Amino acid sequence: MNQYISVSEAREIIENHIFPTENMILPLLEALGFYTAEPIIATLDVPSFDNSAMDGYGFRFDDLKDSTKLKVTNTIPAGISTNDPILGKGEAVRIFTGAKVPESIDTVVMQEKVVRNGDYIQCNTDEIKKGDHIRLKASQTEKGTVIVEKNTFINHSVIGFLAGFGIEKVKVYKRLKIGLVFTGNELVEVGKTLSDGEIYNSNTYTLQAALAEINHQFSFIKHTEDRQETTFSAIKEAFENADIVLITGGISVGDYDYVKPALEKLGVTELFYKVRQKPGKPLFFGKFNEKFVFALPGNPASVFSCYHQYVKPFVLGCFGRKNLNESQDVAVSESFVMKRSSEQTQFLKAWYSQGKVHILNGQESYKMNSVAQANCLVEFPENITEINPGEKIKIWRI
Repeated sequence: MNQYISVSEAREIIENHIFPTENMILPLLEALGFYTAEPIIATLDVPSFDNSAMDGYGFRFDDLKDSTKLKVTNTIPAGISTNDPILGKGEAVRIFTGAKVPESIDTVVMQEKVVRNGDYIQCNTDEIKKGDHIRLKASQTEKGTVIVEKNTFINHSVIGFLAGFGIEKVKVYKRLKIGLVFTGNELVEVGKTLSDGEIYNSNTYTLQAALAEINHQFSFIKHTEDRQETTFSAIKEAFENADIVLITGGISVGDYDYVKPALEKLGVTELFYKVRQKPGKPLFFGKFNEKFVFALPGNPASVFSCYHQYVKPFVLGCFGRKNLNESQDVAVSESFVMKRSSEQTQFLKAWYSQGKVHILNGQESYKMNSVAQANCLVEFPENITEINPGEKIKIWRI
C-alpha cells in the first residue's frame, strides 16, 4: 500500500475506524469538556409551577371589564411558600418575578404600567392582554422529555441548563489514553543550551497544548534516538500504555527513518501511508489489535496540519463528537495564491474574520511564524492551481 491517496480518501478511512470510548459517570461540574454518552431526560417540569415573569400586580383579567381600579390585598414574594390567596372580585396581589402565581390569577401587569394610590391600582386596559407575564408550568420543558441529546459537548451553558433540573451527575465518554513517541537525535528539550546542529523539541509542546484544548493529555511520552532497536522498543512500549499512539519523525524513507520498519515488525496493519498533500505527505495511519497509530512527519508545520486534519477529528470522534466536519466553514478569499502542481491538496495557514480569509505569508514548511498567527487552515484542493480574491474557499478553524 505505498500508493499515495487523496485527502478525502484519508479522511474517509479515518472516519470508518472511529470507535466510541467506554462510558463513565461524572459529577456535573467535572463533566465540563466531555461529551454526553446518553440522552439526558428532564426530571421535572420547567417551570415547575406557574410564575410571574415580572415585578408587578396579578389579578383576574375579567375584573378589568367593570373597573380599572383594583384593590391590593396581598403580597407574594419569590421563593417563599405561602397559601394561595383567594381573590375577591376587583382584588389584586403585589407579586414579584419568579413568585408562584395563585390559581385565581390569570394576568400580571408590570409595575411600570400601574399607578398606585394607597391600596388601589389603576392601569390602562388597552395595554393589557389576558395571560400577560405569566410563565406557565412546563412551558419550557415537560418532565420525561429529552433535554440534551447523546453526543452533546458539555460546556458551561449545558452545565447551567442541567443544574436547573437538579441533575447532579452525567454519563460521558471517557478520555482516550494517548501516547507519544518523538524521534530525532537533533532534538533538545526547552531550557537546555543548543549545540551546533540541534533544535528545540517544539512538536511535543504543540501536541500537548493541542490535546489540552480538547480535554486530553498524553498518558505516555518517550523520546527515541534514530536507531532501529530503540525506535522499535519505544513504539512497542507506547502501545502497551495507550489506545492511540502518535509518532513524530522517522516516517519517511531516509537512511535514519526507522518508524515504518518498526511498525511492520510489530505487526501493525497499514490503513494508509502517504497522502497527496502538502505539508505532511508521508503520513501513516495504522491499527494494532484494537489500538491505532498516527505516524507524522517530524517537520513542525506538518505536525500542525496533520494534527488538525486527521488526529484531532479522530480523537474527538472517539470521545463523542458526532460531527467530524464541525470545524469546516466557507470564507471569501482576500488573497491570490497559486501552486505549481494540481496533483496534491495544500493546507495554507490563514486568518479568518467576519466571513473573509487572508492567507498568510511564510507558507514554507520550515517557517513557523505563520503557524503562530493562524486561526484557520485553507484547503487548496487537488485539480486547482489558483485561488483568487473574491472566491469562496473551504477553511478549517483551529
